[in-house]
Amino acid sequence: MKNIIGLLLLLLLACTQDRNDTKPLARVLDHHLYLDQIPNFESSFAEDSLLYVNNFINEWAMQKLLIYKAEFNFKKDPFYIDSLVNVYRESLLIHYYKQALIQTYLDTVIHDSLIANYHLSNIDNFKLKENIIKLNYIKIRNVAPNLDYVKSKYHSVDSESIEELKNYCVQFAERFFLEDSSWVSWSDFIKQIPFENNKIKTIEHKIIKKNQKFEFEDNNYKYFIFIKDFRLKGTPSPLEYVSSIIRKILINKRKKDVLYSVEDKLIQEAIINNNFEIYE
Repeated sequence: MKNIIGLLLLLLLACTQDRNDTKPLARVLDHHLYLDQIPNFESSFAEDSLLYVNNFINEWAMQKLLIYKAEFNFKKDPFYIDSLVNVYRESLLIHYYKQALIQTYLDTVIHDSLIANYHLSNIDNFKLKENIIKLNYIKIRNVAPNLDYVKSKYHSVDSESIEELKNYCVQFAERFFLEDSSWVSWSDFIKQIPFENNKIKTIEHKIIKKNQKFEFEDNNYKYFIFIKDFRLKGTPSPLEYVSSIIRKILINKRKKDVLYSVEDKLIQEAIINNNFEIYE
């Protein structure tokens, strides 16, 4: 092993001057590993390169030895392994062929009207599993300037006032979320604020209300929260909250339709060309 390491070090140091890719670095049984088979590894330290090459050789040797032992132990029943290889090969071919068909024939444009219709027709399948909210939220340091301005504006519904507040928050807020139409998970949101979980559970029904505003602070920050709208667990999900999920459902349905159409066409062509028949 020391001789191998010494040889590797010499090869690595000399490779920039006189690279001999055909010189074998190692042998396992009848298999040889050559320098040009080792992926490039850039390092300014020769020790790192040496360690990398040495590890690569050991992994290569282990793979060859395992294959040798496996073939030896299964040589009495080679057809079993061959059949598994064939099954795997056929599965890969079919998979990639289907993917190529989908890329060729799939229409990925899903109009909003289709999503809305699917949502309405399957409304019972989209019941909320948690409470969700729309909100304005500002987390800001206690020492930030003009906090009275924030206090007077964070619950505003006027777009111009909210835009001015955004400009202020860009400069001074640690985190903020304003005038956004997105629904967010209540449980995910409360992880960002320093409420104790037990306290949240006891007052949650009081907090989650439309046009509800509340403020609190800790040692370093003030928190301003305005709940613009909400939906409770067990009620139908708003369309905006599940539209991306519905889009994926409709895309997957189209994929299945594409494959069914192609498979049916293959069967019909095979029957017409006398390449497929079922014996009675």
